[in-house]
Amino acid sequence: MPDKTYEPVSVEDLMTSPLFQDESPEAVAWIAQQMHMRRLDAGEVLWNQGEVVTEFQLVLEGELHYRRDDDPYAQFIVGTAGHPTGVLPFSRMKNATGRVWAVVPTRLAAMEASHLRELVYRAPLVAQRLVSQMTDRTREVTRMEEGSSRLQALGKLAAGLAHELNNPASAAVRSSALLRDVLKERRKAAVALHGVVIPDGVRESMTRMIESIEECLSTPGDMDALERADLESDLSDWLDNAGLPSSLASNLVDARITLEALKPLPAAVPLEPLSNFLKLIVADHQTLCLTRELEEASRRISELVQAVKQYSYMDQSPVSEVDVEQGIDLTLRMFQHQLKHGFTVNRKLASNLPKVHANGSALNQIWTNLIDNAIDAMEGMPAGQPKILTVRTCVEPEGILVEIGDNGPGIPPEVQSRIFDPFFTTKGVGEGTGLGLDIVRRIVRSHRGTILVDSDPGRTVFQVRLPLNPA
Repeated sequence: MPDKTYEPVSVEDLMTSPLFQDESPEAVAWIAQQMHMRRLDAGEVLWNQGEVVTEFQLVLEGELHYRRDDDPYAQFIVGTAGHPTGVLPFSRMKNATGRVWAVVPTRLAAMEASHLRELVYRAPLVAQRLVSQMTDRTREVTRMEEGSSRLQALGKLAAGLAHELNNPASAAVRSSALLRDVLKERRKAAVALHGVVIPDGVRESMTRMIESIEECLSTPGDMDALERADLESDLSDWLDNAGLPSSLASNLVDARITLEALKPLPAAVPLEPLSNFLKLIVADHQTLCLTRELEEASRRISELVQAVKQYSYMDQSPVSEVDVEQGIDLTLRMFQHQLKHGFTVNRKLASNLPKVHANGSALNQIWTNLIDNAIDAMEGMPAGQPKILTVRTCVEPEGILVEIGDNGPGIPPEVQSRIFDPFFTTKGVGEGTGLGLDIVRRIVRSHRGTILVDSDPGRTVFQVRLPLNPA
């Protein structure tokens, strides 16, 4: 905070603000006597985030900006002439929640917070307007932080989805490139075979070989490595002795072309056409495998997109009959990229839950925040120690119960009563806004439900109860 420069503030300075309209001249004069002028240059910082705030201040001229340094998604809050800032009457603020700086040369009227109690009695109209300003400021900051919290959660999910989509998308690109090369080689082999005269009996045998490839679903997996190595070695030796490319042996084994089926061919078909025929068989098998890989990659991408649509309840009414367990499954899928690295998910789903009349997207936000917190709680556990996420559902007489728990270090007893408070967080600077559980509680309450937490070292469980009939 800049050094204080004591310069008197006049009644005329204060009367430029709507705060002092209709207030008694004596009260405004008393306030002016308790205030001093503060001047800031453009770019000068009034408070840094975390600094102790001891003054009530009023912008007389210029412009202030406010922003949290630890939140990349935070928006600016702007204060112009007539805007109060700092400590307000009945405010519990002790430290600056963000950085405040002047963007143009700015004049402020400042008063020590110790005078605010007397101000409430001497200038009740000013105090009333300041309390209204404080309410508006709290609402604006809460709205901004809530949006930021949702963006952070969305960013995590987007990063996970990008990771999950990257694998099948990369596989599709790779298979497409290989398929193009294989089709080019097949075209060459087919052109070389054009016009070659092959006896009818041998042609039928070769046709059966090609048809058998179309029935082959994948690379043979019913033989062990030693058996495969023996088949490939025998086939390679035979191709080499017959004057055919021995490099085709591995692919012919993949296509399940046996040595017994090939042995009669060199006596009936010249070597060059026979070599092209074998290349044609290999290309057909590779084409079949690559198209199946493309189909599988496309199916995986389609499933992920469909999961996102269901998770967000896209194209559905905000309030509908919601399958809670389906929402939990979809949320777990959104976190798959994190959970597959050292986490165990213990599902104890009742599978007979009745549907609830609710906002499905909002319920999924509950599961998202609770699962995200559980994962964060277990991240710092010692290497080798199991990390177990437990999800349980059951039917109760008046509704359903969802429990989400972890075996992390637990929530310290001294802060358990505060974890649902807005802006309270046990995470490090820049790792949380302190609104995740506040958002969860408000969503639960909007559905006429309840949320409780039970935590000890090695066990933390959040219990969400939702009524079957919210009315």
